Amino acid sequence: IVLEKVCRLLGENPALEVESISINLSMQQFLDLHICQRITACLQRYQVPPDKLKIEITERVIAYDLPYIRSVMDRIAQVGIGFYLDDFGIGYSNFSSIMHLPFECVKLDRSLFDKLLVSKKDRTIVQTMIELAHSVGFQVVSEGIETQQQADLLMVLGTDRIQGYHYARPMAEKEFLAFHH
Repeated sequence: IVLEKVCRLLGENPALEVESISINLSMQQFLDLHICQRITACLQRYQVPPDKLKIEITERVIAYDLPYIRSVMDRIAQVGIGFYLDDFGIGYSNFSSIMHLPFECVKLDRSLFDKLLVSKKDRTIVQTMIELAHSVGFQVVSEGIETQQQADLLMVLGTDRIQGYHYARPMAEKEFLAFHH
């Protein structure tokens, strides 16, 4: 349903000033043997370029069956759809397995920022994670950011993008279109 809505939104609003929209895929969706065909058919139905769609998956999905998940990701990536690793840093898998998967971006989990403003150790951990991700070619999104202070510090630490209530809360399609015009 979400895939269909996102493709329709992008197809009906080709001038929409967004680089891409990402959707989350669950374990169950990844286990669908026809997931790649379903996604490409939806993109074609609404005439949406594949690079306008990003797919977010969690470490838990990867840890389920790495070789299988890799094969599905490779098929989808060949179409031109990018992947984001969601909730990175909560410990389901190791970095060495992740860095060989076709991710464009890792999204650092909000729990990493709980004490960011008051703990030097937490700042060091976050900065190291950002540097590690950059060193293998991933961009970094810091998610769950609620204050300007957090955003400013994360920019200094090297994050590429920031997501969270500080910038916008979840919104209905009509509000979203007004927000981007």
